[in-house]
Amino acid sequence: MSSSIHILGFAGSLRKDSYNRAALRLARQIALEYENVEFEIIDLDNIPLFNQDLENEPPEAVHRFKEKIRHADALFMTVPEYKL
Repeated sequence: MSSSIHILGFAGSLRKDSYNRAALRLARQIALEYENVEFEIIDLDNIPLFNQDLENEPPEAVHRFKEKIRHADALFMTVPEYKL
């Protein structure tokens, strides 16, 4: 008996049409071809910048994000690469 694998994916770019978000959607499409794989994409649009003053009482969006991470079996992150 096999259990499902829950993958949580998110992009480091907030731009709606970013290549990172496109790569994330493609990864989800490929992953979902396998049985017992769940691939959830979460947007980071509502996650504020880190503020240590709020560390003990984070905003609700941060709390939900942390909970999703705790319940995921794997994380899939796409991040932009910048050349100087």
